[in-house]
Amino acid sequence: MPAVPCYDSSMPRRYVPAYFPNKDDALAFVNGYDYWYQRIFLGHDVYTRPIGPALHERVWDRLKACFPADLHGASALDVGTNAGFFPIQLKNLGAGKIVGLEFEDRYLSQSSKIKEIYRLDDFEILNMDAHRLVELGSEFDITVFTGIFYHLKNPLQVIEDIGRLTRDAILIEGEVIPESILNGVRVRMGFPPKLMYQRSGLMKFVGGGRLNNDGSNWWVMDRECLEQMLRVAGFRFFSRPVFESSQACHGRHQEQGLNPGH
Repeated sequence: MPAVPCYDSSMPRRYVPAYFPNKDDALAFVNGYDYWYQRIFLGHDVYTRPIGPALHERVWDRLKACFPADLHGASALDVGTNAGFFPIQLKNLGAGKIVGLEFEDRYLSQSSKIKEIYRLDDFEILNMDAHRLVELGSEFDITVFTGIFYHLKNPLQVIEDIGRLTRDAILIEGEVIPESILNGVRVRMGFPPKLMYQRSGLMKFVGGGRLNNDGSNWWVMDRECLEQMLRVAGFRFFSRPVFESSQACHGRHQEQGLNPGH
């Protein structure tokens, strides 16, 4: 493959694909996999998914407002990196070291190849489940946590682990329980405890394929439940959530490093 620089020198840190010599080679690479979840540009008008924008592209359009124009080498953790879409976006904003976690063989292969195509030398891909975050042993300025928390058997444990690893901000996207006056549960609270009707702070078990016929989904929570978990994990400043249908994109800010988003 041609040794062409993978960035536009007129736009510092602007990473672009310069790997495939022609469109046929790019299409052959895409078709070498039976499925792509993330839509990534490969050059020659070729994307890993032909139709867009995909959900993660719409998520990024909302979340990128949470970032300053230049990240000045900030480190980042991408939990569930899939094919590497978010690391590319962060590098285009000037991020430094990025660690992506993934455990599915298909996505490990795709992200490794995308790393090569975009020449993301300081993007490290680890074969690791989110429940093993404590094994990382290092901290990051930013954590990207999109489309993950409903796949977690132990969401509070993972969010607490992220809180210990994240110096500045976590950005979260995922399915939430829509707010409704019809929601509610009677639960003993207070001291002395008594039955009280609560309309928020709820989490529903959806294991056994009951959400999207996907056996890897375990829990769906509402906005307050998620926010309270983040507070337990040590996050102190919160942006307003952005909703797309039943999806919520949360830009979360801790400390003073990043400019507030929406």
